Amino acid sequence: MIQTNTGLRYEDKKIGTGSDATVGKSVAIHYTCWITGYGNDPVKIGETVRSDPFWFTIGKKTVIQGWDEAVRGMKAGGIRLAMIPPHLGYGAEGLGRKVPPNSHLITEIELLIID
Repeated sequence: MIQTNTGLRYEDKKIGTGSDATVGKSVAIHYTCWITGYGNDPVKIGETVRSDPFWFTIGKKTVIQGWDEAVRGMKAGGIRLAMIPPHLGYGAEGLGRKVPPNSHLITEIELLIID
């Protein structure tokens, strides 16, 4: 597992092809996200529907910092497992009842399109 200087850890499960996802590029992803630290098994908190990918632009701060950082350098068709610490996720505030404060996230990201 690779760890960045921000504390994000990730592992590529599948390397894609083509150019890298970089700041300013719009990307379409499928994801599944879990929280850890609340019992023995991670708890799923969200995922995309296969027919409806999630789009965002890298570097625009429209997603949590951990996702923005995790997608950088991926290639279309790639799959990455990212371990996101609280300060790169929902932080001390959490996200309502869905994500408690200071939650660690595990996200599997499949990068579909780089535009």
